[in-house]
Amino acid sequence: MRDTTCVKKFKERFDVFSDAVFAIILTIMVLDVPVEVASGHLDYMELAQNIGVYVVSFCFVANCWYKHALMFNEVEEVPHTIIILDFLLLLAVSLIPAFTKLMISDIARGTVMLCGTAYLIVTILEVIIARAMLPAKYQDVAQMKRVYTYIFGSAYLTNSALLVVFIALAYFRPYFGLILFIIIPIRSFISNAGKQQNFNDISQLDSQGVSSFMKLSQSDKRRFLMILRRYIGQMHSVDLSRDDKDAAWLRFVSDVQRSFGIDEEQVSQWFHDATLEHKAYREGHSAQEPMSQRPYHKSGMQSGTQQSRHGRRNRQERGRRH
Repeated sequence: MRDTTCVKKFKERFDVFSDAVFAIILTIMVLDVPVEVASGHLDYMELAQNIGVYVVSFCFVANCWYKHALMFNEVEEVPHTIIILDFLLLLAVSLIPAFTKLMISDIARGTVMLCGTAYLIVTILEVIIARAMLPAKYQDVAQMKRVYTYIFGSAYLTNSALLVVFIALAYFRPYFGLILFIIIPIRSFISNAGKQQNFNDISQLDSQGVSSFMKLSQSDKRRFLMILRRYIGQMHSVDLSRDDKDAAWLRFVSDVQRSFGIDEEQVSQWFHDATLEHKAYREGHSAQEPMSQRPYHKSGMQSGTQQSRHGRRNRQERGRRH
């Protein structure tokens, strides 16, 4: 108990430290934006340019914090290796204000390429940390790495490729390369929340379900994720009663059967825990109802039929005796 408490306290302090570093980085960057007034006049064009450089760096750092928060949000214990990698990530991110200040002072080939290189290093470190954290979250690490690569791999690969292209472009057109750098954090911010949600949804499956999901075609994977997201959203709704949630499970099973031709037994194997939960609820709910009010009770129907036949047979035998 004591060890668990110490681990949780350390995790909380680790999160506070990381959040503080990101907050300080953003504060330093805005303080480095020069606002100069000469002879009572303000150069609005220069101010707009400086703010534009700050906005690019702000979007990148803010997106780094967002992805960092998503990665560490569901982990209760942080291994020593992850701590070292995270310190390297924070070190790389903390250099962004210095490169931002250089670009504000002179938007030249070298400064823009240097800042782009820092962006690329941060992106690579994020991928390494995210993959290294999977053993702390899941038992079947190899399986979840495949899922992670499917959901996040293309996005990280595309962002890294775009950064390399923009760095090369900055060699010839520094202003143009700087403007394009803002595409990376905006694109990542918009798509990352949905991708993280998809990854969390897939983690709800049992190992057999994850394996079966990875065998689906690309279009079927997208369709399955939509159905799964709708079901999980309904299950997390506080307004639904237990009966409504049980009905949502039955609709989910029906949708999966209709869309993919998968029988109920296989769906139940994919969601073994959820199946047991809903089955236990239905059996308990059925046991509390009078026999006449149950919508369908196979054993009851059979026993009633057998009793009726037995009664007719007895009456026929009594009639023959008389």
